[in-house]
Amino acid sequence: MSAEILQTLRAEAKAAGVPWSEVFILVAELKEREIAQRERPNAIRRDAWEMATFNSPGCWPFWRHGFASRFGRRVERSDFTAIPGYDEISQQIASEYPEYSDDDGTERLFEFLLSDYDKLPAAEDIYRRAIDRVHRNIQRKEF
Repeated sequence: MSAEILQTLRAEAKAAGVPWSEVFILVAELKEREIAQRERPNAIRRDAWEMATFNSPGCWPFWRHGFASRFGRRVERSDFTAIPGYDEISQQIASEYPEYSDDDGTERLFEFLLSDYDKLPAAEDIYRRAIDRVHRNIQRKEF
């Protein structure tokens, strides 16, 4: 995020009567929550991708979008069984992550792995959410 955007956000907060110190604290909390929400899904993606590319460690950094990039078209023409080793990947993931161990776990797993990666919100968006939330809290206290 550029310094200009940050200055604009500070000016907006000031105009709304929102203390920047409270915004700054809330931004840190919101970032932590966003990161924490993604830990488990990220671990699942990373583990599955490393299993799918075990002979190619050079591919491992691409765990965020690897399944969609490498196998997306194959699966569109067929189904997830077109992914080499899909059954072993599914069994291993199901043993480590019980939410994928039920009857439709394999299908849900590969739908997740082939879906778009859930990126962290932009810093500007997090700041705006923090400003709005602090502003609402101030308004509630006034009434």
